Amino acid sequence: MAAHPRRGSQEPTFRCVGEYDSSLGPRVADVFEGWGTRFYPCQRDELELLLARRADGRFAAKTISISKPRQNGKSFGTRKYAIWMAAGEGANVLYTAHHGDTTKKMFKLVKNEVERTPELAALLRPGEGIYKQRGAEGIYFVGADGRSEGGCIEFQTRTTGGARGETYQIIVVDEAQELTYDEWDAVKPTTLASGEVDSDDAGPQMIYLGTPPGPKCPGDVFRDMHERAHSDDPGDAWWVEWAADAVPDLGDVEETLELAYRTNPAMGYRIREDVMLDAIEGYRARPDSYAREYLGWWSPLASFKSAIDPARWRECAIDMADAPPTGKVAYGIRFDPSGTRCAIAVATVAEDRLPHVELVSDENITATGTGWVADFIVERQMTSSMFAIDGRGNADAVAAELKARGVQPRSFVRCGTREVIAASSMLVNAVRELAITHLDDPVLQESAATSGRRPIGSAGGFGFGGEYAGPVEAASLALWAVRTSTYDPTREGRIG
Repeated sequence: MAAHPRRGSQEPTFRCVGEYDSSLGPRVADVFEGWGTRFYPCQRDELELLLARRADGRFAAKTISISKPRQNGKSFGTRKYAIWMAAGEGANVLYTAHHGDTTKKMFKLVKNEVERTPELAALLRPGEGIYKQRGAEGIYFVGADGRSEGGCIEFQTRTTGGARGETYQIIVVDEAQELTYDEWDAVKPTTLASGEVDSDDAGPQMIYLGTPPGPKCPGDVFRDMHERAHSDDPGDAWWVEWAADAVPDLGDVEETLELAYRTNPAMGYRIREDVMLDAIEGYRARPDSYAREYLGWWSPLASFKSAIDPARWRECAIDMADAPPTGKVAYGIRFDPSGTRCAIAVATVAEDRLPHVELVSDENITATGTGWVADFIVERQMTSSMFAIDGRGNADAVAAELKARGVQPRSFVRCGTREVIAASSMLVNAVRELAITHLDDPVLQESAATSGRRPIGSAGGFGFGGEYAGPVEAASLALWAVRTSTYDPTREGRIG
């Protein structure tokens, strides 16, 4: 007789859950299993929490989050829940994801399950039960009387404007680690009027499904919820996670495998041990990435917040064809603290156009030195209003060389703390107010998304900080220079 395979732990490593009086979770799980579904034990537990009610029939959890490593079926039980609530309880459900491919996949999975289950297919609205318009898919059920309109499940890819004006009782936020506050602002209020004040429905509910975010992930909502759940004041939101506490020594394969079974409830079900062993070997040089992707580890950096709102930054991006004509021009030059890199950005202000910034270069200067930076400035001094330079020793060296070569002092500024604070605040505010444009440059995008606030000065000022802050720092200096310089060569007919 073959031995049963070893299974991953079905108990979460962390659970922050409130009290409840009853739950239809076990009954609903039994119903779906009668239709051929097979749950992991943890998925049955998740259904119990999702369907938990107070004594008055309201949802015990208005907000509930589930965090697991990838490929552990975190959306499986929630899909069944969405079907039950829409078909069985007449709820309007929104299923939203960050990526369009995920949204389409979830629609297809739910549609296929409804269509192949006779009991569910019989509840579809005649002639309009399945709506497959690209970008606005939905599944619609009849009411309890078999004739009136009942509940629905609609599927949307997230945007900062998506779902505005709609009303849902339940919102499922998949890929929650990518959710920004601007996107949250577009979705969250749709539950506000989800039922009459004196109705006997269960009220609104938000469900977040995600994985620990990587260092370049722009989302901040899921990070904040994780931090709150683990704090001394977790609030009313429920949180369930499978996660390692620390990065393991991947050289200790046996110990790492034990941790994989502890943090992956799908081990032995859909995740094979030999595949996990191969991953352990393949990630030897990147243990942090392995711990995050395969063990659900929340890096201390996961609480990082970018200084610039990622969603607003994306809204400011334009194509090269839409870039404004050349007007008043200034440059920002930033040497990183290690002295090994130099980023240069340009800003321009043309009549009747928003200020515009672009990244010119981001170079390793270990071998080249700084002479080329001085050459860069000299070549452009007659057509530029200002060069703002920052970066300790290298900036001092360039400033000294420019003076030696006779460059007019009005052409360049060796920035200090005051100028850096002003430049950083100016860029953050311009992006927040959508009062700037930039090219959709992947290097500048990464820098903006991964740079936080670096406290400087003694009065609460900040600059940009992070391993890749140079490009966005250069952009802020360029914007500050073009806005503050009183010298404009274009007025003297030199360019344009």
